[in-house]
Amino acid sequence: MTQAHLPLAGIRVIDLTSNIAAPFAGAVLADLGADVVHVESHAGDDSRRMAPRVGDTSAYWHVVNRNKSVLHLDIRVDSDRVRLDELLATADVFITNLRPAKLAKYGLDAGTLTVTHPRLIHASLSAYGDAGDERDRAGYDAVLQARTGIAEVTGTHDGPPVRAGVSILDVGSGTWLALGVLAALLNRQSTGRGGSVATSLFETGANWVAYHVAANQISGEPSERHGSGHPAFAPYGIFATKDHQVCLGIGGDDLFRRLCVALDRSELADAPRYARNVDRVANNAALRATLESILCELTAADVIDRLERQGVACDLVQKPEELLTDPQALATQVFISEPVEGFGDLRFPGLPLTFDGERPQVRHAGQHGGHP
Repeated sequence: MTQAHLPLAGIRVIDLTSNIAAPFAGAVLADLGADVVHVESHAGDDSRRMAPRVGDTSAYWHVVNRNKSVLHLDIRVDSDRVRLDELLATADVFITNLRPAKLAKYGLDAGTLTVTHPRLIHASLSAYGDAGDERDRAGYDAVLQARTGIAEVTGTHDGPPVRAGVSILDVGSGTWLALGVLAALLNRQSTGRGGSVATSLFETGANWVAYHVAANQISGEPSERHGSGHPAFAPYGIFATKDHQVCLGIGGDDLFRRLCVALDRSELADAPRYARNVDRVANNAALRATLESILCELTAADVIDRLERQGVACDLVQKPEELLTDPQALATQVFISEPVEGFGDLRFPGLPLTFDGERPQVRHAGQHGGHP
């Protein structure tokens, strides 16, 4: 799929971002065909120095800056600031994760730029949002996972709060910002005017604990950690078999009955304390112990085969790198590759989107070149 055939072909984005969250928004737009110029300081984006490194880049840098051209500017220097203004005059979208106070200091806030450039879409991503006393606080993914309660509901019941194993607020906030930009571009088609779009790690985290907030109001009970399980469903989560761990998800009473049939234990589905989901949740510890005693006598392949034939969700627990040889990953062609100087072809999953059966690929390699 060439850039000309991608949905955002012809859209120009100036990406004055650093680290992970906001650059990921630019990567999404770049994958969709936009011409994205990633503006870094002369010292280079902090993501270049995140482990593991290759040359003057890193795994993280390539994941969040693919398909972008790179320009080094220091907005504190008058000539560089003028160069940025020249770029903005040609742009459809400006993405930034500078804090609100710094944006205002350099005249890069939405109020200023959308007056100077009426068709420009100003897209801002911050740690705590663009309002309130905390709007200029620094923040990283793990810090905001703690603040919004994600860490408190992650981990085992008797263990400490745990950060999710991937940077869910970084990637999630970047995705939200890209979605907001797409909506603003669509709105501009009818109004002829740009505007501002803003999100934050804090707002993303708050959105993602919506169930827990609502459940607390209904039940009056505090949120708890459930390991790989779920407070609303049972049985749900990771179980050991004779040779490997599997994860199964039972989201309803009919599925529980099918699970029992698959394991040759139909009587469990008729037991009063397991017949309804609310009863299984209340008696989850006993149910889990029973299932563990059954599953540990079977191989993972046998369990998955039995449950699949009954239409019950179940799969192996794998390491992320096992996706490199996973047959479904290969069948869906989820991986894209980028030639990296001093390394070779770096493979990683691309956008989870296809257009007419094709997934957007890396069009620019290595340092991405380009002279915007």
